[in-house]
This record gives sequence, C-alpha cells and structure tokens, in this order.
Amino acid sequence: MSVAYPPLPATDAVVVYIGTRQGQSGPMSLDAVLHGLASGQIPGDASLWYEGLASWTGVADHPELRARLGGQSAMPAPAAPVAAPVAGRSNDEMDRQFVGLITASWDYFNANLFASHIDDVFIGAVITSTLDTGYALIDLTSDGSNHYLRFQNMQDETRLLYQLRHLAHSPAEAKILGHIASVTVGYGERVKNLGRIWGAVKAEYKSGYIQSPEPGTVTIDADLESGYIYGQVNMYWNISDYVDHNYQADYPKLSGHIAVSVHALRKYLHGRIQ
Repeated sequence: MSVAYPPLPATDAVVVYIGTRQGQSGPMSLDAVLHGLASGQIPGDASLWYEGLASWTGVADHPELRARLGGQSAMPAPAAPVAAPVAGRSNDEMDRQFVGLITASWDYFNANLFASHIDDVFIGAVITSTLDTGYALIDLTSDGSNHYLRFQNMQDETRLLYQLRHLAHSPAEAKILGHIASVTVGYGERVKNLGRIWGAVKAEYKSGYIQSPEPGTVTIDADLESGYIYGQVNMYWNISDYVDHNYQADYPKLSGHIAVSVHALRKYLHGRIQ
C-alpha cells in the first residue's frame, strides 16, 4: 500500500526540521535541506518533518525529495523516528521548559517532604531545649495530631507540660497559614492543701470569671493524685521561626521563648497559690 506524502513546501519557506542521530535541527528552508543533502552536510539517513507530515519521514523515503535530488536511490535507510517539534518553539526553548517542569516538581516534592517532617523536628527541638534547662523527660504520648510532653526537674520537682499540634500538614495549607503550631505550655508545682486551692479555682470557673481561653490567657489545672497544680497558656508559634528548610533548629531562640513562657507561668501561679 503506497503512502501519500503532502507536497514539499516552497524552497524558500523556513519550515523544515531535520533529525539525525546527533539530534534535531531547524527550522530551515527546503533549499538548505537540498544543499545539505547534496553536499553531505546532512546525512542520507536523516529524517525530516514539516507541517502536513503525519510523522518523521526518512529523506530516502520521500519520493518528491528523491526526485529533487536527481533520483538518488542509494541513500541509507532513515534513522529512528524523532518526536515532532512543536511549531514556533526552538529546541533550546523546549529544553528550558522541560527543565522548569522538573525543577517545579522537585520544589513541590521538597515542600511536601518538609511539611510532613517539620513537626517531628520541632518536637525534637522542644525536647532538647527543655532538657538543656535541667528538666528530664518523663512522659511522651501522641494521638497522631496532638503531641503531649511532660518534664520534671529532679532537684525542685517542678514540672513542664507541652501540648503541640502542627496545623499545616501540606504545602497548600502551609502556603496559606505558614507552618503554624498550636502550642500549650504548662508549668506545675507540688503544693500542700491542693484540694482547697483547686476548689477555689473551680469556683472561679463556675462563676464565669474564667472563660474559654484565648491565646495568651493563663488558666489553672491540677492533678489531685500527684499533688501538682499547673498554670498553662495557649499560643500559636511559627515552626519556621525555629526550624529552617535544612532541618536545622535554632535552639537558643526556642530555649529563650520557652524560658519566658515558664517565667510568666511561674509568676502567675505563685500569685494564685501564695
């Protein structure tokens, strides 16, 4: 079955692409193609493509091109087909766009990886920063979203509590919210007459004096079994302030923010129980 080939373009029309084993070139005029084939600058096993051809075609297989070359029939078989070029785009431009697609893909991949791991790094940084202040980790639990940490100073028996929750688990959420964490810090001391003190605090809740806490509002809680009373505050911290995109933690900054939080809670608690 014979193949129908569209007519060759005008000899001065710069619309012909040439494909060889070394790569793709063009667009060029038909005159340039004929001259290149005649002089050997374009190998006889090259392929060509121009608007109208369904796919790349070997120059040896195109009957009109062979006729233009004087009926040469000894040209080698065409090279393997090459993807047809996109009209109006050079090879360099398409290469740059492809590299851009790959770069953007890596940006998304790394952003997604960072969003999924940053909370683990942040929790580790909180633990390290608290251990550096002389507290020992005595409990760590998680429900998958909220992470609960409990520390105790073995000298004075004071305790620190944290509830941490990373609010952005995807690049899309992080782009809108940033890598924000809901952070509750608690400071506790063992006290005598805890039942009496805790009774007074609960009375304040019932009277409506203490409402649902907003960021910065200090509330009181107690563990009657262990004899501890706690002051605790809810805040929102930007994890990116403490952990960079290379997963390096700024321990001095994090330790400083923990220290000022504990100072405020201790001061508040002492004002309530003394």
